[in-house]
Amino acid sequence: MTTAGLRPRARHAAAAPADGSRPSTGERAKDIGLWVVGVIGFVAVIWFVASQLLGLSVIVFRTGSMAPALPQGAAAVSAPVSADELQIGDVITVQRSGDALPVTHRIIAIDPVAGEADQRSVVLQGDDNETPDQQPYVVSETDRVLFGMPGAGAALVALQTPVALGAMTLVLAGVIAWGLWPAREREM
Repeated sequence: MTTAGLRPRARHAAAAPADGSRPSTGERAKDIGLWVVGVIGFVAVIWFVASQLLGLSVIVFRTGSMAPALPQGAAAVSAPVSADELQIGDVITVQRSGDALPVTHRIIAIDPVAGEADQRSVVLQGDDNETPDQQPYVVSETDRVLFGMPGAGAALVALQTPVALGAMTLVLAGVIAWGLWPAREREM
């Protein structure tokens, strides 16, 4: 049996047309859409693996106490560190006693805790605050900010709304369905 006269019924948009012509604008748009979805998926998988292996987390700044470097609406990536790794100038996140939300401020003083070699007493102050936090915090491990992005936190919060999640799901499903839809045969 010969296969010389057989043509596939459907081909991926990235495949070169058999007649040597260039792919249509629609076929190129499919490829771009699938590449964008693929890159987003790849980044999501990388973030998931990194966050699981390294303990990375994202902090969203709801106040402006760390402005101008990390203003209200900024996001920062943090990783857990032991107290003996902390240095003056580090930006860390600690849980306030009796408060549901943690505080993320800069260390301005570090002292050892008597009888507790693995703990440190840290005094924190927001970059935009005139005075240090009222009480020092005793920590044995805490999250240290690795880097921050102004405005990214507001975008992350907006993307977590039900409307945004629904819209992203529909767009993602639409792009994948459109990208995998069989291409029409070209007429000569």
